[in-house]
Amino acid sequence: MGRALATKEELNNELEDTKKIIQVTFFDDINEEDIRKTKWLLGKYTDMIDIIKNYEFALQEMENGLSAYELLSAEGTIAKRETGHELTADVTANAIVLKDKRHTNYKFYVALTNIIRCVINNIRDPHEALVARLLFLEGMKYLKAQAYMEKGYRKDVHAISATTFADKRRRAISTIATSLKLNRTLDFVVIDYGRGRNQEGEIGLRLPDIELANP
Repeated sequence: MGRALATKEELNNELEDTKKIIQVTFFDDINEEDIRKTKWLLGKYTDMIDIIKNYEFALQEMENGLSAYELLSAEGTIAKRETGHELTADVTANAIVLKDKRHTNYKFYVALTNIIRCVINNIRDPHEALVARLLFLEGMKYLKAQAYMEKGYRKDVHAISATTFADKRRRAISTIATSLKLNRTLDFVVIDYGRGRNQEGEIGLRLPDIELANP
């Protein structure tokens, strides 16, 4: 029962966060579903980068004569995050990339990550831009990123309070959502409200001819 209550609380917090982001959004055509899709996609950025690196390593090793069996055995241990921790391979996602249409899907991941990175790099407000880079491009935990911004390690970006950090994050997500909707990137993120799904629906990424669902 404790877990169920926690899950409900998490959902309520997520909904409240999304509503606050909507409040700071300049364009009226950005709705809660757009914000949900944007937050989900940003949360998958580092995972997609890992898959891209794994695939590129796979191509290199195949060119070097490594057998398919050796490749699959090694795949989960070759990539490390910047933190130095061993990467836990997403077997389902990696398996999809290594199937018949692996190169098409690989290019799709590359395109998506390039778009996300470009949108974040084009954020004009220096604090919003740095918050977005720390949280989404580098995958830094919220409290760690908040502490980093409170300390003011960057000479060109002055320190901000925890409250301001939260506001800058919301505004950054709003800006990113607007750009991703305008360039139609959000069209590739789908929310399935079908039979057997929970009330909030399940978010997934639709790849070319293959649908990669959120576990």
